[in-house]
Amino acid sequence: MHSSTLAKRYASALAELASDRGLLKKIGDDLRQFVAVGAATPELGPLLANPTISRERQSKIIDAFLSQSGSDPLTANFLKLLIHKRRMILVSDIVAAYSRIEEEQSGVVTVRVSAPKPLTKVHEERLAKLLSTKTGKDVRLDFGLDPDLLGGMIVRIGSVMMDYSVRGQLNRLKAQLRG
Repeated sequence: MHSSTLAKRYASALAELASDRGLLKKIGDDLRQFVAVGAATPELGPLLANPTISRERQSKIIDAFLSQSGSDPLTANFLKLLIHKRRMILVSDIVAAYSRIEEEQSGVVTVRVSAPKPLTKVHEERLAKLLSTKTGKDVRLDFGLDPDLLGGMIVRIGSVMMDYSVRGQLNRLKAQLRG
């Protein structure tokens, strides 16, 4: 099974449990905090993902984090499950998938926008309003700079990509001229 599929399954199961208990946001915050601590402590990730290190030792590391963070018991149980199943290497992918589920259930959609240079505030607001109207959801824009674009932008909503770049328009024109 592909690791992203596995991460989505774990995230989906956790989101379902958290939602049933009214803890969807809390669990998401706990998981994001855990990943942030892992990013700030580079030796933590390899230590938790290393299969040669005993599960007991890895659980103690998780317990130390949990005692400091005030995490919900569901988060604690989930992280310990990942250790028990030797799936801690997937934690970043699981948290990303969980965050997408959390956004979806709360009516928010993240839209990735690539442009050759930053958009002005006015353009950002217009784009967010337009996309919110089109999707029927609250839109959170995630901007990325792509200096290879000549102009325009590329907008991604989930798996849908809309290419409004000059390069994309030129490629479509070239395809039309070929027949």
